[in-house]
Amino acid sequence: MKLLLWHWGRKGGGPMYTYEMAKALADMPSVQVQLSLSRQSELWEQSQELGLPGWSPDTYTGKLSAAWASAKLPSLRSEFSAYLRRERFDWVCCTMTHAWNLPMLGKVRQSGARHLMVLHDALLHPGERSLIRARMLKAEVRRADAVVTLSEFVRAQAVEAYGLDPARLRVIPHGPFFYGQPKAQPRAMPTGRPFRLLFFGRILAYKGLGLLLEAVRLLRRDFPEVELIVAGQGRLGDKNQAALGELGARVINRWLEAGEVSRIIEEGDLLVAPYTSASQSGVLPLAYAHALPVVATQVGGLQEQVLPGETGLLSGPPDAASLARTIAQVMRDPELYARLSAGARDYAAQGIAWPNLARQLLEAMQEAPRR
Repeated sequence: MKLLLWHWGRKGGGPMYTYEMAKALADMPSVQVQLSLSRQSELWEQSQELGLPGWSPDTYTGKLSAAWASAKLPSLRSEFSAYLRRERFDWVCCTMTHAWNLPMLGKVRQSGARHLMVLHDALLHPGERSLIRARMLKAEVRRADAVVTLSEFVRAQAVEAYGLDPARLRVIPHGPFFYGQPKAQPRAMPTGRPFRLLFFGRILAYKGLGLLLEAVRLLRRDFPEVELIVAGQGRLGDKNQAALGELGARVINRWLEAGEVSRIIEEGDLLVAPYTSASQSGVLPLAYAHALPVVATQVGGLQEQVLPGETGLLSGPPDAASLARTIAQVMRDPELYARLSAGARDYAAQGIAWPNLARQLLEAMQEAPRR
């Protein structure tokens, strides 16, 4: 099979997902892989070290340059079309949606390649919704020959929202992001310092930061020294900002560069995902890759990512008291903590290892019915 992995996003989970999948596929003799990445991707240089052929355009560096860069879409479309016709791919796999995808899809089909879309979110998250973006996503999904979702929850949403044939959809779990770090060692309950809770990732309303702050207040009745680290870009809001100050939380409120991520993950003792809704989260496999156990609310695809008693615990529906009790359960039991840490590490290294996911991706393409 001749396959193109295609993603022109610059930051976040898209470039990392593409990199890890490309790295795994490159080791498989049954597939010839090429990459089409933005030269402005934060992982551009790291991806080039894979030594894979491909075609990579200049896109943009920020919101201001994006408007100017959009003017060159017609020429970019022509260049992309020429590349696709020249290489004659069997499949073009779009690893994450992007604002420039839709104008290019006609050229993918004209080249004779089939199109697989990795659909991270079937519906836009609260706080990110817009009619234009929703329509673009719908059009992109419906034009795909096959769709991969990262959770059963999103698969069900996609079938309902877009009327897709279930035979065209395949669930392949989210893999762990390593950021070039060596395999983590299982952790033990920290001694000689306070226990550290970590909230990590983009700060949006549905991520439940306020819920976590309320839970930490409750938790401090029994664990007065527990610490909180909040790391990620987004609006905190006046209420959360005041609460973070009262709790003495360490706050890193900005975009985190790839080189910072592992260090921050290592500083936490327990990742808390207090989401009020979720498709799934790339943060949970990231934690597992660093042997960091997880406590998460029982919402959306998070229920599929946490293996209760093995990689973490689910606290039930979003509720501060339930969340505090579940965190306390981990903090009170060193044996449980050590077991969850070892289980998280093993699940990242085996259960959701990228070679396994790459094989599933190839199977999804091989088994996809013709439209």
